[in-house]
Amino acid sequence: MKKTITLLLLAALLPIAQAASLPSTQRTDGRAVMAAFEDAAEIASKCKVSLMDGVKILCIGTLITDDGLILTKYSEIQDARQPFRIAGNDRRLHRGRMIAYDNQTDLALIKSDIRYPCGIEWGSTDKLEIGHWLTAGVDARPGIRCGIVSAYTREIPKAGGALGIQMGDEGRDNGGVTVDAVTPKSPAQKAGLRRGDIVFAFNKKEMLTREKLRSTVQAHPGEKVTLSIIREGEKMNIEVTLGYFTDVFGLQERNLRMSGKVSKRRGGFGTVIQHDITMTNTDIGGPLLSLEGKFLGINIARSNRVEFFAIPVERVREFLTKNAEAIRKSGARLKL
Repeated sequence: MKKTITLLLLAALLPIAQAASLPSTQRTDGRAVMAAFEDAAEIASKCKVSLMDGVKILCIGTLITDDGLILTKYSEIQDARQPFRIAGNDRRLHRGRMIAYDNQTDLALIKSDIRYPCGIEWGSTDKLEIGHWLTAGVDARPGIRCGIVSAYTREIPKAGGALGIQMGDEGRDNGGVTVDAVTPKSPAQKAGLRRGDIVFAFNKKEMLTREKLRSTVQAHPGEKVTLSIIREGEKMNIEVTLGYFTDVFGLQERNLRMSGKVSKRRGGFGTVIQHDITMTNTDIGGPLLSLEGKFLGINIARSNRVEFFAIPVERVREFLTKNAEAIRKSGARLKL
């Protein structure tokens, strides 16, 4: 009897559930919704490019001039071979080289041989509020996705730098700070540091204590530095690109697996726009646009499956102004 009642209840609820289900055309990636973003979709298709190392897509880039100037995410391309291979809107492969970058915003500037209109119209985030519609250029068809501002424009606290080692013996008699263990997939491991190495200098500055090395590393997040070490009695220098503490130590592998692949760097950008536009880690570096297609910023991080960050257009302008000389030398013409 109890089983019969349960089945009857489920049968009664089925029409309600079906009625409550949103038609696919009216979802955020459905035809009816996407039709409202035609202007933005046209701009995104013109200015969005794919940056590659060989055949591997690293991330997206945003074409900001008709003569090949591209903005993208620095930490996703910094170790890639140059010249980059760039897939453009004209269905051709182009080449480009990095001419400037900024550690805080994680922005990079590339000069390429692309020669076609980018369609960029510079906007402003002054009146951007929670709930405002946004669009983002992505790699998958139809090349654009939409969502909303999910938090007020805010500052993501700058995380301290991290090397990824466990420190052991220290002091002048020891010759420096001994590496007791190296964290897997950390900056230290990627640079080739080993258990038993003794770190005695950081950018030529003497490091004899654990506290001195720790505080110095924390003060240089995201920077490429030179560590002087002793390995089996021999002195040598190793270049290391330091990570951010929250990225190296602060996230559990279980949470990362649930979220899918995230950006190599997810914090320390300063002021960002937070939104909920669903993107993959390789969609980062592309344009963030308004409903009308105005350029509002560069998507800079997939933090997890629900949090995405963008550098506001005002800070993008500051980065470009700061690197005006590099732009001039590249031959590009940029009007802000």
